[in-house]
Amino acid sequence: MKRFGATKDAWIFRTAKPERDDIKRQGQWEMKHFFHSGRELVLSQYEIATDFQTLPPDDAPICFERAVIGLGSQCSQVYCENNIPVEIYQGFRDEIADYYWQTPQVWQKHLSDSRESIRGKEKENNNPNLQEKPNSPLKCLDGARYYNFEGTGSGNPAEDGEKMTRIGQRFPEALDMNYTFKTDLSENGPGTNRTGKSRKLVVGIVQREESRRLLNDQDLVKELVEAGFRVKWMSFDHGCGLAETAYLLRDVNVLVSPHGNAIGTSIFMPTNNPVPTLISIDNSQYQESWFKFTSTALGQRFISSTCGPTSYVDKATEERCPYYRDYSGGQRLLRQLPIILGLPESMVKTDAEKNAMTEWKRDRRDDYLRTYVRWSRDAQELAAKEFEMLIGREVPRSLIQKYGEDAWTFLNYFWKDIPRYVDVPRLTKFIGSLQEDSEREESVDLRNGSSPYRQFIEYVRNGEACGENDCQDKLQRNVAGAESAFGQHSINNVELWGLPTTESKALRPELVEVRHWKIDV
Repeated sequence: MKRFGATKDAWIFRTAKPERDDIKRQGQWEMKHFFHSGRELVLSQYEIATDFQTLPPDDAPICFERAVIGLGSQCSQVYCENNIPVEIYQGFRDEIADYYWQTPQVWQKHLSDSRESIRGKEKENNNPNLQEKPNSPLKCLDGARYYNFEGTGSGNPAEDGEKMTRIGQRFPEALDMNYTFKTDLSENGPGTNRTGKSRKLVVGIVQREESRRLLNDQDLVKELVEAGFRVKWMSFDHGCGLAETAYLLRDVNVLVSPHGNAIGTSIFMPTNNPVPTLISIDNSQYQESWFKFTSTALGQRFISSTCGPTSYVDKATEERCPYYRDYSGGQRLLRQLPIILGLPESMVKTDAEKNAMTEWKRDRRDDYLRTYVRWSRDAQELAAKEFEMLIGREVPRSLIQKYGEDAWTFLNYFWKDIPRYVDVPRLTKFIGSLQEDSEREESVDLRNGSSPYRQFIEYVRNGEACGENDCQDKLQRNVAGAESAFGQHSINNVELWGLPTTESKALRPELVEVRHWKIDV
């Protein structure tokens, strides 16, 4: 391995970006500072952007004994849904923290080196305006907004960057004395400091600018700020390096994000009290099991929250969760997918008939049908009506019956990527309940010397660890199972990775039946 320039006793491997990924990501800057020796493997010549990258050797196989694999700086769903021992995640996270922000001076040096590297690339491209470049790994830091870290409560505007005493600290909470729990129980009760104020949780909100955009994220920010929570608003769409992603998540207790790869950043959330919570903002007609294996392996609570037609519980909910007709997204999918609207029944083929065609014959037929719709006024009027039905609030069963698999393919992509609302009052109330839980957890810790591990087991036992019906198998394997990936094990002894500890063996016998989350959010 050393002969081929391995990096820190292992290869780094980058696959090509997905075909439908239109975002210009950070690319070659992502890991260059952390892995300052060795090489990163890429599969195509056109992906080699720096001397840090190389094609695989053609005269020797490359084997991966263990790894954390992901898109950009996040853990990929396909990889992380495997039974990965928690030590791999912990070791990866801790090594990054030690390297980048063991002290504020180390972090400032990393930022200085990054900016110098970016300026060099900009100079090569004859474009000195760094703020306009979309693929800088520092964009997420520059664009992050902070609320309530300096002040507290209603009327506190967004702060300019991060609180100075917290910059570059691996454990910033230890320095945030105005919001730190007391180390003993007092007459003020658990979770209070000398002024009687509770330290509020840090809530991270991830926004996406294209698909799955949160339509009312600023309303959520306002409600949380007025409730006194510390809020960190983030976007990874214009570039965020590995170090920068881990840095932003290092103190986030509750992560709110549209379902997608950004939820994988939870591996960088703190593992101390309180137990971390992930809230996936899903579309009411489409949900996925993103990273539930990872979250349960790491001892993180996971819940899906929807705000749409299938989640209306009363008139007030319907008013604050209106259905959003995504015309631009629907039109974009029509250009990308094979469905052709506006056809009379006589011109529509069944799925079996289309599948029996050769690819060449089907392409020729599609070209003919598109030409027909383009030149027929009746077809255009019918296509407009069908498009309204296709992107409408109700499931378009008549179009599914007419167009078959093509309609289902469109709907799956459309429902997955449609912008969505957050049910702000319900979500704020739920995060308030997490605040109460964290104060109770702290009280138990102070009295009994408990740990986040034991507290997470209690959540599993009470059916409060994972919020979807498909969580049972994940919790059974990762927490209750004999080969659980969850627990506090030995980082140094690889042979013990993924094996249950004495503590976990004592706690697991009671987990005969694992239930999903019962909390209504």
